[in-house]
Amino acid sequence: MPIQYRTMTELRKKTASVLRAAQRTDVVITVRGEPKVMLQQITRAEVEGLQLLESPKVRRLFNRALRDVKAGRTVPFEKLRESTHRS
Repeated sequence: MPIQYRTMTELRKKTASVLRAAQRTDVVITVRGEPKVMLQQITRAEVEGLQLLESPKVRRLFNRALRDVKAGRTVPFEKLRESTHRS
């Protein structure tokens, strides 16, 4: 579905209608003819992912993992899987 363009005035006066449109397609809000904001549908999982990325603890763990990858301190997935499936 194509992008819809709505004005800030429309957003203010017809908020429910604009939000319903954003559930179907991307909606660009313009101010004096200039695009300023885009509304998009989002899932609960996407919100949870964004919240995790904002967490200082998760960010530290992620950065540490990146340093480990750059330093070569990794294990191939197949080797990890083999070591966890041994009886």
